[in-house]
Amino acid sequence: MKKIFLVFVVLMFVFISFTGVTNSSTYRIVVDKSYKLLLLYEGNSIVNVFPVCVGEHTTDNETPTGVYKIINKTFDPVWYFEGKVYQPYKIDKNNGLGMVWMGWNLPSYGLHGTNEPFSIGFANSHGCVRMENKDALYIATTIPIGTQIEVREGSYNDLVKHLEAINVLYAVNTVLKGTK
Repeated sequence: MKKIFLVFVVLMFVFISFTGVTNSSTYRIVVDKSYKLLLLYEGNSIVNVFPVCVGEHTTDNETPTGVYKIINKTFDPVWYFEGKVYQPYKIDKNNGLGMVWMGWNLPSYGLHGTNEPFSIGFANSHGCVRMENKDALYIATTIPIGTQIEVREGSYNDLVKHLEAINVLYAVNTVLKGTK
């Protein structure tokens, strides 16, 4: 009888532990500054991977690492930069925010489109995370406000970095196979 009770208690503990698992439809974003990649997760699965541009390492324009939330989304944003006003991208191709802005709970930082698609894959932004406009629009129309965005440095340990790269490439390959 004690064994049955013990098994029952263990099963209840396991059941209660798993009921607290995050809903699989919850999105989160991880930006890896080393690889200049944005990984979109749904639950614990990577559903898409995008190349990005981040701020230059060790300058005033460095993209800050940390965990943030998307607090707003603006489609066709007006950009105020260095005393100038740039109309929405479809009117003014000099608008550096591109077609969409997703602000973080860190003032002046966000995830956005670009008017410089050639900068994607490099550390060349003013600190925000830039994406191709089509990719930024996809993210903005997919995730809800409140989505977590983690910006991380990545690993500089060569072995770990190579293992992470294999994992990312596997995830990219898996996503690409799923889109055919």
